[in-house]
Amino acid sequence: MSEPVLFEVVIAAPADTVWRALRDRTEIRRWFGWDYDGIDDEIEMIFFGDTQVDDAARTLDFGPAGRLALEAQGDRTIVRLVRAAPTGQDSWDGIYDDINEGWLTFVQQLRFMVERHPNEDREALHIPLTGEPWFETENQVGVINDGRLIIRTPERVIMTRYGSD
Repeated sequence: MSEPVLFEVVIAAPADTVWRALRDRTEIRRWFGWDYDGIDDEIEMIFFGDTQVDDAARTLDFGPAGRLALEAQGDRTIVRLVRAAPTGQDSWDGIYDDINEGWLTFVQQLRFMVERHPNEDREALHIPLTGEPWFETENQVGVINDGRLIIRTPERVIMTRYGSD
């Protein structure tokens, strides 16, 4: 049985740009996670530790945490998260999982950085969820509020902004 695709996010940028944002430590720091003292160690562990990288296929295999795969479509890129379903299941339908939801949050932050704030440093804080709709899934909602991307999950709210001092 093939692994189910958990989500696809279309990013309005060429695959080379998105791949660089997934492979360059400075770029990853601009979109991944949120601000805390251990973020650089987390980036190192997740993206450069045991991760299997295929530059030609533009895939990152995180083992049990899933695989990110890029598909080039001219000036757009499809980012897919593929992950084996839980034991005894055919899919992730109706199953909440922190890792899946985390990856969706992070890929939306990647999209926001690449599309709206390339080459800018950012900060990510937790604030209320109001503004222009950006995306919605069963377990997450993202809005744009005063130039900030705000994502609500069942456990937290993450705000990403650029250009502040």
